[in-house]
Amino acid sequence: MTRNATLTAAAVISAALALGGCANDGALYRADTYTAGQVNRVQEVNTVEIIGIAPARVAVSNQSNRQTAQIAGAVLGAIAGAAIGSHNNHSGHARALGGVAGGAVGALAGDAIAGPDTTYTDGVQITFKNAGGRVLQTAQVGRPCEFKYGTAVMVSPTPAEARIQPNNPYGCGTAQ
Repeated sequence: MTRNATLTAAAVISAALALGGCANDGALYRADTYTAGQVNRVQEVNTVEIIGIAPARVAVSNQSNRQTAQIAGAVLGAIAGAAIGSHNNHSGHARALGGVAGGAVGALAGDAIAGPDTTYTDGVQITFKNAGGRVLQTAQVGRPCEFKYGTAVMVSPTPAEARIQPNNPYGCGTAQ
């Protein structure tokens, strides 16, 4: 294998390994994470009384990351395949076949490295009492140590959504 083919293969392998860290961690779904469209907007806020805290697991779709990994793998594989296909044979046909074969193998590699369709992240089940005395439960992305019994702020961007803000910001220690 020539130096260029070796460098190309190394680049493809490095990119594939980098894609392996693309699993969705659920940070977008945390109660204290806001999209750009939610910033500088007024939202309904209530105080609630947290009366129960339990760990939970939250299933998060990893489809977007899988598709990105497949596309990146296919592109990198096609480039590597074309480079390897033209190594000893300078015909366009060999490069094209190498590119197609490399793209197919790269897409399969990207798919394998991207991880499962669904990933799981730390969550917390919070049982709370609202101002009207109703006892309700919600699941949030986060860790139980970020919450404590007592008063907490609940943001409700929509009537069906409850985003209870962490009321124990240093409960998990300083390293998060």
